[in-house]
Amino acid sequence: MKRHSSGFIIGIVVSIVLGFGIVAGVALSLRSIWGIGYEPPNVTYATKTGPNSATLELATFPDSLVCHPNADAQQSQWVTYCSSTNLQGTNLAVPPNSVITVVIKQYDTATTLINDYFRQARGTIGGTMLVNGKSMSQISADAPGHTFTLQSPPDSSYPLFVSVPLLGVPDNSPSAVTINGNQYPKPNVISFQFRTGPPGTYIWHCYVPCGSNRGVPYGFSGPMSTTGYMAGTLTVAGY
Repeated sequence: MKRHSSGFIIGIVVSIVLGFGIVAGVALSLRSIWGIGYEPPNVTYATKTGPNSATLELATFPDSLVCHPNADAQQSQWVTYCSSTNLQGTNLAVPPNSVITVVIKQYDTATTLINDYFRQARGTIGGTMLVNGKSMSQISADAPGHTFTLQSPPDSSYPLFVSVPLLGVPDNSPSAVTINGNQYPKPNVISFQFRTGPPGTYIWHCYVPCGSNRGVPYGFSGPMSTTGYMAGTLTVAGY
C-alpha cells in the first residue's frame, strides 16, 4: 500500500475544511436572502437540447473586465466565472432528471493545487472530460487554471458531487481573442456531462488557490468565496 506523507494528508484535510467552510457560508447567505422572498439576479439558464438534456456554457477569465464591467478597481482584477453566451453571473439553473453538458472556455493560466485530489474529473459521466476535444480523466497538479466543483449542502436530500479541473493556458500565450474590447489568449475548452436528479439547490466554487491574497487563507479569499466571481449556485428546477 502506498504511504502518503503527513504534508499530503494535511493538504487533504485543509482543502476539505476550506471547501465545507465555503459551502456552509454561501448556503447560509442564500438562505437568509431567499427567506425574505429574494431571488438571485442574473440567472444563467441551461439551454434545453432534448426532453432530458441541456447545455451550460461558461467561461473563466483572469480578470473581471468582461463579466463585471462596473466593478471597482480592486474587484476588476479578480479572477471570475460567468456565462460565455450572455455574460451573466454565476447563479446557474438546469432542468431536473436530465443529462447536463457543461462547456467551459478557460482563459486563465495555471496555479498549482494545494490538494491534487482535484486534478481528476470526478462525478462526471464516465469519469472523464473533453479537453480541447481530447478525452481525459485527469491533468497534472500544476496544470489547472481553475476547477468547477459542484457540491451538495450538508442537508441535501439528493447528494451530488462533480469536480473537473480546467487546464490553464500557457503563461506566454499571445493575446488572440478580443471580448468586449478586452484581449485574452486562445482558451482551452473543457466539456463534461453529469446527471441531475429531483429539484434542489447546490453550491459550486473553485478549488484552485487563486484568491486576491494567497496567504490568507491558502488563496481562498476574495473572489474565491464571493458569489458572482468564483462561487455560485446551481438550481435544479423545471423552467
